[in-house]
Amino acid sequence: MPMFQYQALDRLGKSKKGFIEAHNEREARTLLRDQGVMVKTLSLQAKSSSKENLHGEKLVTFTMQLAQLVSAHVPLYESLVALEEQYRTDSCHRVILSLCEQIKAGTSLSDAMSQFPNSFDKLYRAMIAAGESVGALDVVLNRLSHLLTKQMKLKGQIKTAMIYPGILACFSLLIIAMLLGFVVPSIEGIFEDRPLNGFTSFVLAVSRFFRNYWWIYLPVIVGSITYIVIKLRSEAGKLWMQRNLLKIPIVKTLVIQTAVARFCRTMGTLQQGGLPIIESLHISRGVMGNVVLEEEIKQAESKIIEGSSLSAELKRSKWIPPLVSRMLAVGEDSGSSITMLNKLAEMYEDELEKSLDNVMALAQPVILIFMGAIIGTILMAILLPLTDISSMGL
Repeated sequence: MPMFQYQALDRLGKSKKGFIEAHNEREARTLLRDQGVMVKTLSLQAKSSSKENLHGEKLVTFTMQLAQLVSAHVPLYESLVALEEQYRTDSCHRVILSLCEQIKAGTSLSDAMSQFPNSFDKLYRAMIAAGESVGALDVVLNRLSHLLTKQMKLKGQIKTAMIYPGILACFSLLIIAMLLGFVVPSIEGIFEDRPLNGFTSFVLAVSRFFRNYWWIYLPVIVGSITYIVIKLRSEAGKLWMQRNLLKIPIVKTLVIQTAVARFCRTMGTLQQGGLPIIESLHISRGVMGNVVLEEEIKQAESKIIEGSSLSAELKRSKWIPPLVSRMLAVGEDSGSSITMLNKLAEMYEDELEKSLDNVMALAQPVILIFMGAIIGTILMAILLPLTDISSMGL
């Protein structure tokens, strides 16, 4: 729904400005008149950008603050108004203001949030709808804040694990470029009119190509990287990458642990919020991040509708670890499936953290050895002829 910015005078003649949502300008003026204000100016606000959405830490903070206010028995509208006042200078103010306007007009919170799918995803809205239906919005908001915090922590661990090896590789490539571009050419004159071994000749040829033909290989490299990035961001590219990641030994373990941790955490939260198992499965598989594993859960959904159990279906899966089905079977027998799902989520989050630490510990020496071998090769190619020249001088 479009957002209009207005300047007006209230009943006491005081200047007032703000935003209001309406289908058109006429409806906006009518709504403002119903509020008892006289409109001075009214203009359509430009379409919101991605910066105006609630995401990441902002969404976590908003959810926690709203949960605290609602848990303290503050009415929902007043809770949102309190947050709207706090976020007035923030880029996401438009979203919260819209929620206030819609709640004031009698819309449910889940329906109001559905107007902003980039801020509140399907999982978030489903949880809110479940909380509203059973009158436990405060409980659901607290669970959502816990879930979002866990998701943020998981993403942070993955990013942190990739930063150091990336910096190390870039620094090593920079050193190699400096050797080939500056060091080798500065001493190349020493080797003129002297017989050189094939090893040194090869390094000198690589250095000349590096300096003289940059206008060929640089565009090719940049163009190739750009093409690969665009291709992998497309739907077909994402599917290809997700399928092939499960064929790489170490990466496969990380992908499965991440997907299972997300699935179990989300499934446990949704079940705890009172959603039916089929709807919970449909939402939970959407956060796994891998099309192959999502397909496994999708197949389980159809079988569960026919009367099967989740543990029995996951047991047939080629990719889901056997421990998941065994623990779920125990939970189904004892009536503690939600507890088991949360325990599985904690287990695989811990396993993922250990795997990331191991990969990071392994990646550092591998990169150092590989780059060190290249740098050592270049230096060796330079030093070998120098030893020959010294012996000839003697």
